[in-house]
Amino acid sequence: MDQSKKLEVLRHLLEHKLFSRSPSTSMLLKYLVEASLEKKDLKENTISMELYGKDYADEKSAAHMRVNIYHLRKKIEKYYSTDGENDEIKLEIKKGQYQVEFIERSNDPQLIIQRRKRRYFVLAASILLAISLVSLSIYQKKIPVWQPFFSNNKPTTLFIGDFFGIMGTTVTGNTGWNRDYDINNLQDYYKYLERNPDKKEQMSPANYPYVTGLAAIGTMNISRIFHFNGNDFDIRFTSQTSIKDISSVNSIYIGPVKNKNIFLALFNDSNSKFKIDQYTISYKDAAAERDTLINLSIEDGTKYEHAVVSRMKGPNGTEQFMFFSDHDIGVKATTEKFTDIKWIEEVFFKMTEENIEYFTAVFLVRGQERTSLELELLLWEKL
Repeated sequence: MDQSKKLEVLRHLLEHKLFSRSPSTSMLLKYLVEASLEKKDLKENTISMELYGKDYADEKSAAHMRVNIYHLRKKIEKYYSTDGENDEIKLEIKKGQYQVEFIERSNDPQLIIQRRKRRYFVLAASILLAISLVSLSIYQKKIPVWQPFFSNNKPTTLFIGDFFGIMGTTVTGNTGWNRDYDINNLQDYYKYLERNPDKKEQMSPANYPYVTGLAAIGTMNISRIFHFNGNDFDIRFTSQTSIKDISSVNSIYIGPVKNKNIFLALFNDSNSKFKIDQYTISYKDAAAERDTLINLSIEDGTKYEHAVVSRMKGPNGTEQFMFFSDHDIGVKATTEKFTDIKWIEEVFFKMTEENIEYFTAVFLVRGQERTSLELELLLWEKL
């Protein structure tokens, strides 16, 4: 099989929705294919250094690389078991390896066996499927608050609140990464240069964003409930996100409020009584004559933190879940609790005194050294 045919197989995969909606996965697959064609000796640290510019020599980081490869392998398997079932050439990354292999499927013994079994057991499979569907309709337990993410047949994207960076002179006089809270994406950056053209030669957009520890912790917690239910999601940074990007997908946001991302605007538009403004959240209930203002940032956020959780309907029949906090422990605690089905049913629903699906809630988070986190419900409103 010549190299051009292999590259055509790669191009075909990258155009499929499984990969086109996941830039990080596509980048990893493209790198592995090209490196395999060049006959590179692929190892975890080699991949991480060449692809991400990071040293993954320690075991914890190497495990992170293995997780990325695992998710890539699963996407490939899913493609060839669905839309790519009849492709003539199959791309494969065997377990424990990083080299990419190309298999002509007419000679694939596993595929031949599968087709033979399929002919013999179509009737039996149909009967089992009918029984399974009946059983599922009777016995399948719906996941409180999360169920529409798994049943509305729309893809889900996890949007991580990152900080847009600018390369320029730092406070030490060297060149490095800088942060301006009023510049949160490329549009803000170029608007700034329009107002300050003399700065054009002194700065440039950074080629990487900045995220805090809540990004990793929140992603891990949400991955747990999705993988438990046999589902997956894509990941994007909010500094690279537009309204169009969330108009046709279920969306989950985890991150701070001080980066002025589009999810703050969505939250404020969808909540008639709650409003987030930079570092505060206000609650106004004219009927109850209640007007409350809460500072979202408490000292350094290591022991106490206010967090906002909002579960709402999105556009075009999509679903949205938002987790806001200024520091790590707010998102860590709320994503940990709201991906625990038992906690939702036995604690949260008891707090609200009803099984609500769409709501906004403000919590006080307590935790010593960011561990043993507990939530106290301060305010909530049914949406």
